[in-house]
Amino acid sequence: GWPHTGRLALYLLGLRATCPPPGPQRSLVTWLKYHLEEDWTGSRQHGHPLTSYYQYGLGVLALCVHHKRVREEVIRRLLTAQRHGRFGHGSNAVDTEAVVALAFTCLEQRRLVGTRLAAELRAAAHGASRSMAEAQGPDGIIGNIYSTPWALQVFLATGTCQTEPAFGQAMAALLENLEAFSTAATMAQVLPVLHGHSYLDITSMQCQEEPDTLTPMDIEPPTEVPGNKTVQLVVECPLPWCYELRLYDRLVPVPAAASLLDVLRAAAALEPHDFKFHTQDTPQGPFLTQVLGLEARQEKRNYWQLLAAPNTPLQMGVADYRPKDGQTLILRLSEW
Repeated sequence: GWPHTGRLALYLLGLRATCPPPGPQRSLVTWLKYHLEEDWTGSRQHGHPLTSYYQYGLGVLALCVHHKRVREEVIRRLLTAQRHGRFGHGSNAVDTEAVVALAFTCLEQRRLVGTRLAAELRAAAHGASRSMAEAQGPDGIIGNIYSTPWALQVFLATGTCQTEPAFGQAMAALLENLEAFSTAATMAQVLPVLHGHSYLDITSMQCQEEPDTLTPMDIEPPTEVPGNKTVQLVVECPLPWCYELRLYDRLVPVPAAASLLDVLRAAAALEPHDFKFHTQDTPQGPFLTQVLGLEARQEKRNYWQLLAAPNTPLQMGVADYRPKDGQTLILRLSEW
């Protein structure tokens, strides 16, 4: 079936960080190498991975963190994609470029490649660092709040955190928005940065010196907010093959504490039942994949963009964002 490149890579990064006994992860590393090849060869006709360059970059990073060499052809696929601007748009591009830059920096610093390729990787990683600084918004966020920790990890890994003004501004924005990181996957991205580390620091951990400081954590349930609110839900499809731009436009009453996902569920329950949607579970939480029968597909390079009217991208996912009373939210099928 579909390659599990990204999920396996994240698991291996987490496994390495927990200082496991030697042995069990060897077979998982072999499987990751297999998934990297399947990811590419399965979509050779399109010239990009079956999953995404983000997952492909994660795979290379995880192999490097486990001190495994990667074939030069695999590395050059990422180099070529970066040089030709194939990493997508907006926050998707920041995520991908950051993960790939971390993989390049790891390969170069761990001396897992030859001298000439190492120089290319170093230049590409520093180019990515400059690109992320240029992509920073006036609020300090780079891409969106979830891609900001990835960018900060690049600044830390490449040693530009001391000289790049964007680093301090992005860190300040991160500290102001910590409530957005409510899933294990997003916490894993932000925690190293809060302690001044990147995923590359896992490679040099002295496991025998790591104290066992893990303790259970009591999580308080969210506070109930009394009352109700009304949200204007709009669905747009500006793509040429859509029969009209605005496909749905309706006021949706919900409880005051409702998330965007709750708004979608409430809309689906309204009479007549003309609103339908589907989500896919990911490590970052539910991801919107289909609205009104229109499916966002990786191979078609489209996705459902979440916007606050008239044109402000949301910084959180459907399960985390809580709209205000009277706010207009737009689900827009977009290309990247």
